[in-house]
Amino acid sequence: MSCPCCSSHNHHHDECCADENCCHINPEEEEKEERKEKIRNIVLLIWGSVCLITAFILQKVDARYIDISWSLFSDVNFYSSLSFIAFLLYTVGYLPLFLTIGKEALEEIKEGNFFNENTLMLVATAGAYAINEHPESLFVVLFSIVGETLEDYATSKSKRSIKKLVNNMPLYAHYIDSDGKVIEKEPEELQIGDRIEIRPGEKVSVDGRILSGKSSMDLSSINGESLPKDVTEGDYIYSGSINLSSLLVMEVGKEFKDSTLSKIMELVENQEEKKAKAEKFITRFAKIYTPVVLIIAISVFLFGFGFSNWSWVNGGRDWLYKALSILLISCPCALVIAVPITFFAGIGSASKYGILIKGSIALENLSKTTTIMFDKTGTLTKGKFALINKPDKEAHHIAASLESKSTHPLAKVITESYKGDLYQVEDLENNPGYGIKGVINNETYLIGNKAFLEKNNVTEIKEEETPFKVLYLAKQNGPFIASFIVADEIKEEAIEAISSLKKEGYQKTVMLSGDDKRIAEDVALKIHLDEAQGQLLPDEKLEVVKQAANSSSMVAYVGDGINDSPSILAANAGIAMGGLGSDAAIEASDIVIMDDNLKKVAEAKHLAKKTMTTAKVVIFTSIALKLLFMILVVTGLLGKFAMIVSGLSDTGVMIICVLIALSMSFYKPKYLKKQ
Repeated sequence: MSCPCCSSHNHHHDECCADENCCHINPEEEEKEERKEKIRNIVLLIWGSVCLITAFILQKVDARYIDISWSLFSDVNFYSSLSFIAFLLYTVGYLPLFLTIGKEALEEIKEGNFFNENTLMLVATAGAYAINEHPESLFVVLFSIVGETLEDYATSKSKRSIKKLVNNMPLYAHYIDSDGKVIEKEPEELQIGDRIEIRPGEKVSVDGRILSGKSSMDLSSINGESLPKDVTEGDYIYSGSINLSSLLVMEVGKEFKDSTLSKIMELVENQEEKKAKAEKFITRFAKIYTPVVLIIAISVFLFGFGFSNWSWVNGGRDWLYKALSILLISCPCALVIAVPITFFAGIGSASKYGILIKGSIALENLSKTTTIMFDKTGTLTKGKFALINKPDKEAHHIAASLESKSTHPLAKVITESYKGDLYQVEDLENNPGYGIKGVINNETYLIGNKAFLEKNNVTEIKEEETPFKVLYLAKQNGPFIASFIVADEIKEEAIEAISSLKKEGYQKTVMLSGDDKRIAEDVALKIHLDEAQGQLLPDEKLEVVKQAANSSSMVAYVGDGINDSPSILAANAGIAMGGLGSDAAIEASDIVIMDDNLKKVAEAKHLAKKTMTTAKVVIFTSIALKLLFMILVVTGLLGKFAMIVSGLSDTGVMIICVLIALSMSFYKPKYLKKQ
């Protein structure tokens, strides 16, 4: 489809326009154009196929004219034969396809891309038509559409699966009017100073200050902070964070367009505009293959014509025939269908294992990456908390009993980690943001932060030297009992996944986190990463990824949160953990891991490399066999059978290459259990 600002004409806008100032087509308009193009291709495919099959049958039925050549047009009887009808059908079948490809080739030439797959097809098929190989010329262009349609189908299938993952949490505001009535409003309608309610489980729509209430906020999708943050009256909270426990009333501090969430999405949009769009593998190959083939064909003709003393009758015509035979042999039929089938099969195989790949460019880029960067929370870790130390059993029993009455995320960790009956707690007193007080067996116990215990006259608290969240247990006015260290759990497969990625050729593994630097370094050490950076804001993460991507290495970035979206876009290959990942990350990515299994990142890399190897084998096989037949034609070893063998060789090479390409359909995973 055509990009309105650059007039580039490619099958997909997202593969044509590398200009960072290029305007972007409305997604609905782009989808509409793609649908129209698919319908056009189907119509052309059906029309061309009907013409080809009918003409071929008519030509075989007509015993008088087995071959249709230009010399037959001087025979009056030819015009009343079935072979003439066959010729017309070949022509009317080929012509619309020729014009369609010609239009695409012309628009690419206008953009300076003189040698592309469309140019090669035009020259080769026009040459075949000129030397009376009408079925061959129609056959090649038909199969080019089949190849394109198959690859588009695989890409569209991945994109449809990705859309199913996107399930936006409603982003709206519960506006409190002057009468105290709560009304649902769009975030864009809110003004600075307005009051809104934020209910448990809701995503905050705009930035603002808490007027009343105490709660815990999940900030992981905004800054990567794994532990919830306790907030109370007077605290400032940010859009995109999620209220975990209690009702809050907030005063709007910024309009929606200036809020934290909007700024992150703006980073995504800006990065999307700046990201250069790579060319398809087959397009880049055609830039080399097309001129080489043309030069060989022209050189053969000129050399032979000169060798014949520039006599058309005494050799010139034969050498033109040989040159056109070379064009016919070099016809890219095997390439324009087998290479897309390779990607089609590779993308299809990936989807069987829950790896969704958005097209051949994404797959190729992933195969080339040598540095891989990760977000921490929700990517390398589970995004949920666990007790990482082992306190005394009786202390754990008391702590779990106290925390069983709280809805705080850390309280749930302590309660759920204790297996057994709980004590009955009397006179329970919950102090949000500080801790809990309660009576068990006539003794008053406290659990909470250090300041809470000190306020209740607990001395000699053994403070833990750890970056993780700590809750302390003690008796009121009495001794300190135990501490409980809570941290985000590392995924079980993380160590094995990082090891597998290094086997796949990654020279550097890096973690970029918004979490505390010490926490980031601790996780990196445990799973054997090469480097870790903590306390990074989304724009700082983005800058690190951009610098790495602009260096000599190709970069993959794996993330799951809204804050990861700009970095996912900036990477050469952006990977989203789709099971629990944010919609923004999934939309921004090139590859989606549907169930958050880290081992699938290594599997995706392995599959991408294998697909690219298969594509290169297809190209090498095609060129090697075609060169062999070219030599046979030029040396005259095939004699009068040159053209027949040329036609058969093209079909034969195509079948061989398609079989090689289809081998990717039988891909067996290296790092996953067979499914």
